[in-house]
Order: sequence, then structure tokens, then C-alpha cells
Amino acid sequence: MSFAWPENIGYLLLLIPLAVILGYGVVRHLQARDAIVSPALAQRSMPGLGQRLIILKKTLLFLGIALLFLAMTGPRFLGGGRPVLRKGADIVFLCDVSRSMRASDVVPDRLAQAKYEITRISQAVNGGRRAIVLFAAEPLVQCPLTTDRDAFDALLGMASPDLIEAQGTVFRSALELAETVLDPLAERGLASGGKGEKIIVMLSDGEDHAGEISSRASSLRKSGIHLFVIGIGMPQPTLIPLVNAAGAFKRDESGKAVSTSFHPETLQELARDSGGLYFRSRAEQPVFGDVSARINRIATASRWVMEPVEREPLYYYCIGVAMLLLFSEAMIGRGWRSGR
Repeated sequence: MSFAWPENIGYLLLLIPLAVILGYGVVRHLQARDAIVSPALAQRSMPGLGQRLIILKKTLLFLGIALLFLAMTGPRFLGGGRPVLRKGADIVFLCDVSRSMRASDVVPDRLAQAKYEITRISQAVNGGRRAIVLFAAEPLVQCPLTTDRDAFDALLGMASPDLIEAQGTVFRSALELAETVLDPLAERGLASGGKGEKIIVMLSDGEDHAGEISSRASSLRKSGIHLFVIGIGMPQPTLIPLVNAAGAFKRDESGKAVSTSFHPETLQELARDSGGLYFRSRAEQPVFGDVSARINRIATASRWVMEPVEREPLYYYCIGVAMLLLFSEAMIGRGWRSGR
């Protein structure tokens, strides 16, 4: 079994205080009953409130809630594995298009430098397919996996902060979408010869406003995805220009100009936790040569890997059983009381 959303596993810890609360409720319920009548008369005077019935109802309630929490992790059944020959490379370019990428500490600006690196890497890598995922606070598939280089270049040229309304920067959801693009449902049954090495090339200035990327980095490592992280920017704070207003800069609610700084430590941590590599891109020292050379070495080294034969999602079964348990908990005892 594996989990589609391992970042939600932490919510299962809430089951511990829930069990304590429900257990305490059982004790208080029985104490309240015994305080009203003697234990010998309890069953006759207060039908439906027997100890076994109370424990059963609380157990059903706990199991129902537990299954709902489990469904949040996206459990999947893995039905064994099969050897698959990987040759070539499928690359998802994960490009940060938050407004901080408009900063001109890298000439002409960070986003232009990112596009330049993507274009040169794409041209230098032999064969395979390319995809573009843009991200700010939310990710967007700008170009699905394709071998059409002209379409890829045209869609890359259109990349802009204006394409994503929700600004800010969130790495976790962007990496999750990139992983989905590399392993779409439509290609789960694709013949082994049609699958290449899975590679993500991420370009950003390192400003992550959400955090929580360690679980996603672990998922990339377990999935056998190669991650190349390219940092773009300078450590000195710089203002964020407004594209549609010459000489104007982004300001906060108080009217103060907003500055941005390069944060390599976040990108380095992501590369380290995922087993990937980190590079620093500058206008005078681009890194496309080193990155493309490493990708070409990966792509030309065919290898056999074990891939799951089946990934059957189980979360909807969890939800269905949880609803049945909660309904049973609500109905148990009602018919008995009304029949008396």
C-alpha cells in the first residue's frame, strides 16, 4: 500500500486525543446512569443504555472518523510489480512565476533567466518529452508532456505571473502536480519501451510561503524521480517592479515598497531531501550546460526498474465504509427504545 497524499498522514495523530475523549465519554455516561438508579434497576428503568451498547456506539464512531482521516491520505493498493525498461527522459520544467521573479537583480530579470535556462536545457537534451508547469500560490500545467518542440517553446514564451491569479509561492502543491504530470492515469498501462526516466527541473528564487516540503521530497525520492533545482537571484534585497507601470514597484497595504531576497537554503534543502542536485544560475554564469549533460547521462543509461502493476485507489472505499459506520452508530438503539 502507498499513499497519494502522504503529507496528510499527520492528521492520523488526532485519533489519539479522539480515543481519549470517547473513552472518557463512555465512563461519564455509565457514571451518570449509575448515579440516577442502582445498577440492578438500570437496565429496566433506562433501556438502551447498556454498557455493551454504549461501548459499541463509541467504537463505531471512532472507526468511522478514523477511516475518514485515512481517506485524506489517499491510500492506494499496489498489486505487485513488473520490470520496466526506462530509456530516454521525460522532463517537467517547474517554473516559478510569482511576482518576485520579476526582480531585476539578475539581468534582465529572474523569470527571463529561468526561461533562458529552460530553453537551452531543452535544446541540449537528446530526445524525450517536455512539459511545463508554472506555479505561484497555485500550480498550472502550461504544456503537457510533448515531443513538439515548437509548441513547447511557444508556450514557454507565454509564461508570466499574469497567468496565475493567486500569488505567493507554494512548492508542495507544485511538486505534487509535476509528479502527476510525469505519471498520468492515461499512461499507467503504457508499454515499457514508451517510458523514459522521470526528471523534474525546478527553477525558483527560493521563496516558499507554505513550507511542508519534506514529505513531498520523500515522495519524489521513493518514486525514482530525478530532481534538479536551479536557484535564481541575488542575496541582497531588491524591489519588485510592476510590469505595466514604468518605474513603479510593488507596495504593501501601507504603501511601503516590497522587496524580495534570494533564499538558496530552501532550495538546497529540497534537493538534499529528494536526493537531487542544486545549481545556482547567474546571468554571467548559466548552468544549462551542466544540467543538460547530467540529464543526457541519465537518459542514455537504460535501466530496468520495478513499477507497480496496479495502483487502485482505496480512499473512496474508506469513505463509504466510514459513512456506513457513522450511520450505524446513529441508528443503533433507536429501534430498541421505540419498541419498548
